[in-house]
Amino acid sequence: GQYGDQGYDGQMIDPNMTAGADGNKGLSMDDLNQFVTRDSVSAKWFCMICTKFTHSSKNNVINHVESKHFSGAISHFCDLCGQYSKTKNALQNHKTRVHKSS
Repeated sequence: GQYGDQGYDGQMIDPNMTAGADGNKGLSMDDLNQFVTRDSVSAKWFCMICTKFTHSSKNNVINHVESKHFSGAISHFCDLCGQYSKTKNALQNHKTRVHKSS
């Protein structure tokens, strides 16, 4: 299965969940927290969906969850030019690359 039961099959979770008026399929970045937990032994954060990604930074694991399991499910738009990005990280990269001096 694809929901953290150690049998992850490599597929993304269905991003066609109910879409909100903002295009965000009913999800926000805060909603992704439910798929991240901390290992009590190693004190590292890990993805509960695939259980393969771990990191000392919770934000890095949340970024993993969004990009690998929910890519495109949350809309991110540049506040400077309106450019759409599938992930928060892609938006940050866009801003750094395109709007360096802004």
